[in-house]
Amino acid sequence: MFTNNLNNFPNIQFLGDPPSGNSHAGQYNTALSQFKSALFTGKVLRLKRKFLKRPQRLYDLNALKPDLHVSGSSYSGIQVVPINSIIGSEGRITDFDMDFQPMSEETRERWVNMAIVYLCRLPLPPVQLIRVGDAYFVRDGHHRISVSRSFGQIAMDAEVITWKASPPFPWQPGAEQESPYLLKSFDLSA
Repeated sequence: MFTNNLNNFPNIQFLGDPPSGNSHAGQYNTALSQFKSALFTGKVLRLKRKFLKRPQRLYDLNALKPDLHVSGSSYSGIQVVPINSIIGSEGRITDFDMDFQPMSEETRERWVNMAIVYLCRLPLPPVQLIRVGDAYFVRDGHHRISVSRSFGQIAMDAEVITWKASPPFPWQPGAEQESPYLLKSFDLSA
């Protein structure tokens, strides 16, 4: 009956076409390889940070909150935020380190799935961040940030809530290097 003779390039996959078995396997292998690389890089960077006596883990906003003297908050909308300015999390500080490298194999499945979505260039909702001073803390989107950073992205869309608080903040220069708000334990096997 009717055949599509319009495609002069049969090996090209068009947006919206279902992925072929080979492209999905290739994307999975690329994502898995990227995860393993990020896991190894994270171990090396944490070792370097330990040697330099710098924070290895994300700041915990829940632990910081009592000392921040927050006087209010406001919705700041969707913004493009540099990934390097995201330094903490609202309670989930054990999955990723200060550079948003995965800390253990436990995050692999979700990380790899998010990397496949990234490789397919499918749209994702903006991450949700809380801004305190000039720093950002993740409320939702840890894996998206980690994957984006791993693939070399330097900024991303974020839905931002701004907390009004007065400095000095523990993460700013001049604050104590050994902050009581960071987990002090360090394990290379993690």
